[in-house]
Amino acid sequence: MQKLPNKLNRRTNKDDKEGEGDGDTQSSEETTTDNGTSSGNAKSFRAPEPELVSEKTFTGTAPERLIFIGDIHGCAEEFGKLLETVNFKQGSDQVILVGDLVAKGPDSLGVVNKARSIKAWGVRGNHDDRVVRWGQFLQGPAKGMSESDLKALEDAGELPYSDFELSGGHYDIASTMPLCDFSYLAQFSALITLPDAYSEWVVAHGGMEPTKAIADQDPEVVMTVRNIGPDGPSSEKDAGDAWFEVWADAIGPLGNSGSSTISGKSSNTEKETAKETDPEEGEENENEDTKEKRSNIKRQSSANSPSAPLTEIQFKKVIYGHDAGRALQIHDITKGLDSRCVYGGELTAFILPGEELKSVPCQNYDGKDASADRRRRRAFLERRALSLRPRRKRRMVLPRIAPPPVRAHKVNPPPRHYKRQEM
Repeated sequence: MQKLPNKLNRRTNKDDKEGEGDGDTQSSEETTTDNGTSSGNAKSFRAPEPELVSEKTFTGTAPERLIFIGDIHGCAEEFGKLLETVNFKQGSDQVILVGDLVAKGPDSLGVVNKARSIKAWGVRGNHDDRVVRWGQFLQGPAKGMSESDLKALEDAGELPYSDFELSGGHYDIASTMPLCDFSYLAQFSALITLPDAYSEWVVAHGGMEPTKAIADQDPEVVMTVRNIGPDGPSSEKDAGDAWFEVWADAIGPLGNSGSSTISGKSSNTEKETAKETDPEEGEENENEDTKEKRSNIKRQSSANSPSAPLTEIQFKKVIYGHDAGRALQIHDITKGLDSRCVYGGELTAFILPGEELKSVPCQNYDGKDASADRRRRRAFLERRALSLRPRRKRRMVLPRIAPPPVRAHKVNPPPRHYKRQEM
């Protein structure tokens, strides 16, 4: 996978950049943990890439509604309230999550379990990806390692990824998540394409590159992109333009109306083309750039049909999340649903058909350490420590029960009106 600018490629180890091209070079110093695992094996671990795209189909009757929900970030209570607000009906509605189910909020495990129980579809977010990589690492070369072993690896810089931190919360989630829920989260792809009447929509977590076909998208970019600058996609917001503005500029000539407005900025390329063409001389006066634009429009318009293969460039409508800094972004052809739930904003649902929006208010969980995930982690460690502690046979000692106090019998005096009868 190509190196991406501005820290976009977080799945790469720090030393991969320094030792690039020196595949035979290895660190001469390796530590060994208590269970015999070499730190070199741990550091060289690479988790499998997520599946790029999942082409969804409806089995049987198509659902009445598709309910897209923004970044939940462990806010299980708000997730449940939103399902009640939209009057979710299992079996007749299909929930689709735009990623980042976990981390930062109080109950990530509860969110994943609830999503699995309602058979929600979802795409993998960058925080989901870190939890999945942690889990695969703990099930692989780190299996059997204690937390002190992992801490030693972290201090020595021997963990496999630069974004791995024992204190970041992702480790706590991955180490305590039930296997059934972990398998459910790990199978999320980077992109989802929808069937039938919804084929014009695609679901991502971060965004997409307009210059690439769906089959050529990079999963790392799809999960983390915010802007597209001169050097390509970036996760930073100060490099170039917002990806959805670039996407709108590209899709404008291909839409039904031929234009799309993003934040008050027209993206109709045909208007620009009209300015460059002399109406009296027709197309003979077009410059080379204008001719290339027109040829690209004709070539790509056929690729925008529902039956077009994923190997061709398709400018679809995109539903995404990830960008809490820009908050809710609802435009003609892109729907950004991250409405800052975990930071005290709202959790938002976008419903098709009808393009209806529903939301519920959220608490501000940012910076709070007493989360349910951490409490579960502490309880899990306590239970494991108790199970490993050798049991001592103790003689059962029954508590001494004191007898009830004995009360002296008291004779009540006769009433005053009592008169002794004379014989």
